[in-house]
Amino acid sequence: MLLLVLMTGVIIGSLSDKAFAQPKKIGILLWSGEDRYVESTWAMLEQLKADGFGDLEVRQESAEANKAIAMRLAKGFAAQKMDVYVGVGTNGVAALQKEISNIPIVFNVVYDPMGAGFVDTWKHSKNNITGVSNLLPMTDILQRLKTFVPLKNLAVLYTPDQKNSEAQLQDLQDVAQDCSIKIIPVPLSSADDAALVIPLLKGKAEAIYLTGSGFVGSSVGAIVKGAVKEKMVPISHLSDYVDQGVLLAAGADMRELGRMAAGKVEEVLKGVFPTDIPVEGPKRALYYLNLKTAKAMGIIVPDDLKKEAVKVIE
Repeated sequence: MLLLVLMTGVIIGSLSDKAFAQPKKIGILLWSGEDRYVESTWAMLEQLKADGFGDLEVRQESAEANKAIAMRLAKGFAAQKMDVYVGVGTNGVAALQKEISNIPIVFNVVYDPMGAGFVDTWKHSKNNITGVSNLLPMTDILQRLKTFVPLKNLAVLYTPDQKNSEAQLQDLQDVAQDCSIKIIPVPLSSADDAALVIPLLKGKAEAIYLTGSGFVGSSVGAIVKGAVKEKMVPISHLSDYVDQGVLLAAGADMRELGRMAAGKVEEVLKGVFPTDIPVEGPKRALYYLNLKTAKAMGIIVPDDLKKEAVKVIE
């Protein structure tokens, strides 16, 4: 009889623990609703579900590429005391970093996590942050472009106060001499500037580089239209810009980054502190082509690049 009572108590206790166990809470702050952020976040959540973390309580918000909104959302997230936060995009992570210092933060689609001040090194962050970067060598895209475009001058659209955009400009400047090209920095102070500056670059550059600036991201269509008109090849490291007309992109697979970010979140939920979780990046550059833009500009893209590209818009 005593044994039965003890066994009943164990069963009831076990059922009670499960009944009252609270699901882990995850807060996701996207810098904007741009395709790359949405796609990578979707892949992260799908991977978490596939790995047995389908009962997470998820709150997802977008800052709409607005720093004031990002800070407001970060403050709201901090007040909710979640188990882990995910920042998607450099400026979104920056907002979380300012508000949260004692709960793990996992970043995704951050170009230069050290330059942005998120981590001390890629191996050890020395704080509550870890994550996944989309950093790849800028030489990949420049050398490929030079196989079919006589590139001597490259105009770079960037925003001075956005660290990811500044880092991309700096990386292009760092490899410019090795690639035998001249970089023309073109600072943007608003989304309207992006379209207005294109005619001013006529005859000064053979190609135009679109960085991850929020102003660029909200004006890709207008930039591409102007670039095609002025015979400047639009290129970027961001694959989703190709869907909007950019001729060539050499960048990371956003779904792969999302799956990698899921792995970081899972480690955190299992009790590993972020400083012990190394930052990772993509293994190789993938190529994306928009042959509609190439045709509109009278450019013939090499067959070997067409075959190598993971996505070709015709």
